[in-house]
Amino acid sequence: MFGSALSYITLRLLGEGLEDGENMAVAKGRKWILGHGGLVGIPSWGKFWVAVLGVYEWAGCNPMPPELWLLPKFLPIHPGKMLCHGRLVYMPMSYLYGKRFVGSITDLIKQLRQKMYNQPYHEINWNTARNTVAKEDLYYPHPFVQDLTWGFLYHVAEPF
Repeated sequence: MFGSALSYITLRLLGEGLEDGENMAVAKGRKWILGHGGLVGIPSWGKFWVAVLGVYEWAGCNPMPPELWLLPKFLPIHPGKMLCHGRLVYMPMSYLYGKRFVGSITDLIKQLRQKMYNQPYHEINWNTARNTVAKEDLYYPHPFVQDLTWGFLYHVAEPF
């Protein structure tokens, strides 16, 4: 889902139409995405990038609070203790998450919102979408403790 959805969106942003591409590749890509649950099934990093783009709501992303960087470094959950690749990606992602940055909502973004989901965009349950991942991208199910932590951050800590 991750690669297919981001490739489809990229092709559309680059000017390809709904039925363009060799052998209607764009239409076939959209059909595959919808046939596998739609854009709500994209994994967490994909959810992040399409939220920045405006094709997905921040409410459908698991929390990436930038405040975690303010924790004392001796704590085992400090983001600075992540492997450098994760740390270098998480820092700017947490900043954008904290700002809930969204690019300009153009007509194309509105069209993508209509074409990438199996239900109308305004009817999507973003809380449920937070933990939805297409089976093709779910290499290992989320541990219960992880979902519990994300749920706590989303419902208790985030409102503050």
